[in-house]
Amino acid sequence: MDPSVVPVISLGAAAFWIALAAVLIAGSYFKWRREVLKQQTLLRLVERTGQLDEQQVKLLFPEPPPPPHNVFGPPPRQPDGRRGLKIFATIVLSIAVGLAIFVTIIFEYGPPEMQDPSAVVVGYAVTALIACFGLGLFVAARFVRPPADERDRETSSVGK
Repeated sequence: MDPSVVPVISLGAAAFWIALAAVLIAGSYFKWRREVLKQQTLLRLVERTGQLDEQQVKLLFPEPPPPPHNVFGPPPRQPDGRRGLKIFATIVLSIAVGLAIFVTIIFEYGPPEMQDPSAVVVGYAVTALIACFGLGLFVAARFVRPPADERDRETSSVGK
């Protein structure tokens, strides 16, 4: 890189980050303010009546919803082959994408004997074949029999 070139941030990018920071700060401020108002309301109720009504406290401070299934963890295990097919299809499609990138890089920057257009066509053809195989696995996973608990949910929701 030329040492005389100085990186400059554009005004648009700076405005975006400033606006994003303003939105985040305002959101956290209003959330904090809402909690302070709830606490003040509870304090005034205690001062006025001298006792706490359980229903009023529940209205002010509802129970938080139960946490969802571990979002960053693996999904619940399915006892059938549907999940396995989807995982295998994802791996095969990732291999196809990686192979396409590899063929492109070799064609652009590789040795002269690898830059032959017929070799590139063969590389892309193999990539397309692998991608079609991965898509076929996804379609096959659609037709695998669902687990028993999912079948029960599907039949009970259809009858309603």
